[in-house]
Amino acid sequence: MGVPVLRFAVVSTAALALVAGMTGCATEPAPAPSVSAPATETPTPTPEPSADTTADILFTITANVRAVDGRTIGISMAAHAPLASTDKAAADIRAQFLSVCGEGTGVQPITEQYLADNGSSLLRIALASSTPDLTFASPIKLIFGSPYFAQGASGEGISPSVGGHACFNGFEWSKSGNASGVADFENSDGVPDLNQWHFGRYGFAVDPNSGATIEACRATITEVGMKNNLDKVPGWDVSQAGDGISCMIGYAGE
Repeated sequence: MGVPVLRFAVVSTAALALVAGMTGCATEPAPAPSVSAPATETPTPTPEPSADTTADILFTITANVRAVDGRTIGISMAAHAPLASTDKAAADIRAQFLSVCGEGTGVQPITEQYLADNGSSLLRIALASSTPDLTFASPIKLIFGSPYFAQGASGEGISPSVGGHACFNGFEWSKSGNASGVADFENSDGVPDLNQWHFGRYGFAVDPNSGATIEACRATITEVGMKNNLDKVPGWDVSQAGDGISCMIGYAGE
């Protein structure tokens, strides 16, 4: 198959206060000094993008990136279980995919019939961020699906990577907000294989020469995802997801 997901106590001593009251010529003794309760400095919480809790999620990938003004933005990717392109439940996903990738390679248009003839299964990707309308310090490369088949993405700040045919050359995310993607997997015998997503790769990356980083990378495979024996597929080790400039999991075989 082609090359197909994870985070002082400052004790302030009160000044000794002497309170004197006069009753005739007698002076009352000063009260004992008191010590205030320790004050705790609360760390600034890491921004978290809104979670997608739909029951068909296979895995999630979350990370922190920076805006051009230095603010931290939490980003997330959630992958939903694929559907055969001919499934009635896939109608909206199929329409979204074709609206972006219908031109195909420029030689072979991608149509509903093409997907059906080629045993297509479609996997939906949901993208979210903790703070909208911020420009990322460096555009984020979106990785999802197999390089042998088309992927389409759309939404806030999404644009095709420069060069080649858009749906085969990837997409970049330049502004925070919500977006989505669809990855196509095709089967040569014309019968959709809903397990092909195992051989995809998924996540985020930035240009290593940009100076930008991807931090706090975390990949989590759900119980739904683990039913697919991912522990036997190379590349799905969530502990290896982040390296500072990328945050991704997925097939890492030949």
